[in-house]
Amino acid sequence: MIELNSIEIVGKNNFPLMENKKIGFILAFCAGLMNAWTFFHAKTFATVQSGNVIQVGYRLVEGDWTAFWFAFSSILAFGLGAALCGVLMATLLKEGKTFSSVVLWSECILLSIITFLAFFGTISADFLAVAISFVAGMQGNAFHKDHGMLYGNVAVTFVVQMAFNFLAQSFFKKIGINGDSNLVWSGIFFFVLFGFASGGALGFFCDKNIGDNTSLIIAIFSLIMISVFSRKNKSASDPRTGATFV
Repeated sequence: MIELNSIEIVGKNNFPLMENKKIGFILAFCAGLMNAWTFFHAKTFATVQSGNVIQVGYRLVEGDWTAFWFAFSSILAFGLGAALCGVLMATLLKEGKTFSSVVLWSECILLSIITFLAFFGTISADFLAVAISFVAGMQGNAFHKDHGMLYGNVAVTFVVQMAFNFLAQSFFKKIGINGDSNLVWSGIFFFVLFGFASGGALGFFCDKNIGDNTSLIIAIFSLIMISVFSRKNKSASDPRTGATFV
């Protein structure tokens, strides 16, 4: 992931808006919702690519070419989403413009198109799941820090690792990174994990009991909420370069 929004910490609370733990929770919640849809309809996780990488090797040896190309396509779509988002971010920052709102609204538009197609059933759920991987790649590349600390709001492995790492460190050393306690850091990562789980649970429940594709609709409105909020909070900037991230 490119370090376009890395910051030099000069104060305990001097973090850009998109590094706020509440924003991280909502983004993880959205990732959980997207995964709920893809798992329910295509039996795969669109945002968690580690499983797809394993599947590529497994299906290749197995000789199941349909499953192989599906897993490979998800990885490729995720990578393209991250790459194109990186180009967009670099271009906007070079011009002194913000990128958060642009990325968020792009996610909303793409998810709206995917949801529209899902309702009409004109395109296979497998292809739509691959498209959601593209959206996840955008989100993962644009927003990948919490309080200045690298984390993942579209993949859980690193988040689980850091949650338990800081929890263990809290038994030996009270103060951790940026002057916050290791227990607080552990809580932040566990909070993100809760976002993933709650998004997955709510998305699956809604799609099964309320209405098909409801999970994607909730994800869209959640992203819109963050986007609107970000436009009202333009004071957080990189203390080293002056670049604003909201």
